[in-house]
Amino acid sequence: MLVRDLERDGGVKKKNDIHVSTGRFLFGILTLTALCAALIALVRTGNVTAAIVAGPLFTIPLISLGEWLVHGVLYHGHVPGLEFIRTIHHAGHHFALFPPKHYVQDGKYEFMRLKKPFQMSDNGVDNWLTKWSQVGLHFVVGIPLILVPAWLLTHSVAFGLSSLATLATVSWLLAYVHGVIHTPGDRLIEHMRWFQWLDRHHYIHHIDLGANINFLLPLCDVLFGTEKAQLTDEEAAKHPSFEQSKPMAKDIPSRAAEAA
Repeated sequence: MLVRDLERDGGVKKKNDIHVSTGRFLFGILTLTALCAALIALVRTGNVTAAIVAGPLFTIPLISLGEWLVHGVLYHGHVPGLEFIRTIHHAGHHFALFPPKHYVQDGKYEFMRLKKPFQMSDNGVDNWLTKWSQVGLHFVVGIPLILVPAWLLTHSVAFGLSSLATLATVSWLLAYVHGVIHTPGDRLIEHMRWFQWLDRHHYIHHIDLGANINFLLPLCDVLFGTEKAQLTDEEAAKHPSFEQSKPMAKDIPSRAAEAA
């Protein structure tokens, strides 16, 4: 079980726990291992087309694992020597800049300042540094978790390049989509159903930090039992609804029409 400490939000203490039983965690890891082993076996048959297709199928579940660990343990936990990362994300992002009552910002830039995490970027350089530090972190985590095993277990160039391309693309998406969610405008991606679902999914995490640890790829939330589809009655009474926190969300009119 991973247990969060007490944080203050608006002067009120609240406990934010990630509860994952040992059995559930092992089940998730064994499921991922079995999937990856099957894909490695497929690649080792020598079929180049199969190797290319297997790249994303191998990489995406492991990115979900890496994302879950980075977000849950590094961003919200207490890792000796890396407390500054927790300060940037947990204290800066969640409690200073984007609490539930202020889920979005309307400034020019999507990311907080890297050296002053309690402020949004006010120039392109700071915004670029924060964005690409996030991309780089997820990519670096993927090197030992994905790329090294992919090569050592298969020695397939096609599989390695396919995995590399997938890791690079998703690492960029992790930062880009997160930035768009918190700084809404009229981007094409904001009109896409998968983005709108992800937006609401992520809003729940900003209320319950122990839920929806995955941001972009919620596979490990499902496997480890941290997936949460809706707020509890107590949470809904205490916090603003998604519609109140983000009234400009593109799916609100269509949902209202469907409910009518």
